[in-house]
Amino acid sequence: MTDRTDDAADVLPMVHPFGLRVRGDIDRASRPVLARSLAWAVRISKADIHLDLSELTFIDAAGLQLVVRTAAGLRPPRALVLVNASATVRDLLTLLSWQLDPEQRLRPEGGAADPQGPDPAPAPPR
Repeated sequence: MTDRTDDAADVLPMVHPFGLRVRGDIDRASRPVLARSLAWAVRISKADIHLDLSELTFIDAAGLQLVVRTAAGLRPPRALVLVNASATVRDLLTLLSWQLDPEQRLRPEGGAADPQGPDPAPAPPR
């Protein structure tokens, strides 16, 4: 399964460990590729899903939220395992109240499981 759009990103299956390798940029144009690939991986396996980000060059906020929502949707003991996540990706996950545990499994910080991250600031009164 290779899904490619406009030379922006490749999402390739991995056999051992099971999962996906992401290459290139995940942005508005290529996010559907990642969404379809993650949905396929969730359907096809009952084990952890490894997401190799060693060749990821960019991921926008919505792409990262897609990854977090996928992790939130996996029933324990399954988890999304991020392989070679950059410091930038780790920092952005922290902003969304998610972290990588020692086994690189994506987990909510402090038990919070909101895949959207923290609540936005309340609207000012009218």
